[in-house]
Amino acid sequence: MPRYFVDENNIKNLIIDNDNFHHLAIVNRVKVGEEVELFSNDITYKVKITKINKDSLNFEIVDEYYFNTEFNFKVTLLQAYPKGDKLESIIKHSTELGVYEIIPTITSRTIVKIEDNKKDNKLKRLNQIAIEASKQSRRNYIPKILDIKRLNEINYDNYNVKILAYEVLSTEENNKKFVEVVNSIKENDNVIIAIGPEGGFSNDEANYLIDKGFIPVSLGKRILRTETAGLYCLSVIGALKEWE
Repeated sequence: MPRYFVDENNIKNLIIDNDNFHHLAIVNRVKVGEEVELFSNDITYKVKITKINKDSLNFEIVDEYYFNTEFNFKVTLLQAYPKGDKLESIIKHSTELGVYEIIPTITSRTIVKIEDNKKDNKLKRLNQIAIEASKQSRRNYIPKILDIKRLNEINYDNYNVKILAYEVLSTEENNKKFVEVVNSIKENDNVIIAIGPEGGFSNDEANYLIDKGFIPVSLGKRILRTETAGLYCLSVIGALKEWE
């Protein structure tokens, strides 16, 4: 059943409008009597469409319930901006896997050049991808795609668990260290995972992050692509911490 994020006024007034109206009425061609899910303030509402207006839909509430789909901690993905449309795929799948927010980051080995006059439209599109992925995966929260930054423009002070995926350290000891760090994550922790670009972080960048408190870890015996590494991390976190 499709899920749509709405605000409190929509529930109070039993109305669906704006982008949700367009998607339901114009794209999906919803009909009177059909049921959809609305989500607001941690509550899921099962509703039945009762009337289709020119620019809004009316509904009645059939059922409501609370079901939390989120980790009890926050995971931020510091993702070096990859080439092509890889970032769109990373956002979509990271959202499905529970990421809290994503910081697209420019590094010394970043290939993509982002023009300032196109940055706002790019971020708007990336955030829309997160919205759609949140609907599909029935998230309680829509991850934010933050402004594109360089490593030295990010404030790391708010994170108390900092993980640096660094393929140079592919040893048995550091393979185990990643699992140890994940197992140490506690409720209400703020976690950040740094993923490098194609070619990885430079030594200077890795050392800069280590100086900022990042723990360098290997993600296993194989070298993962930039579009795979963050998803691997989120999958391990989900496997080890989801049901605690």
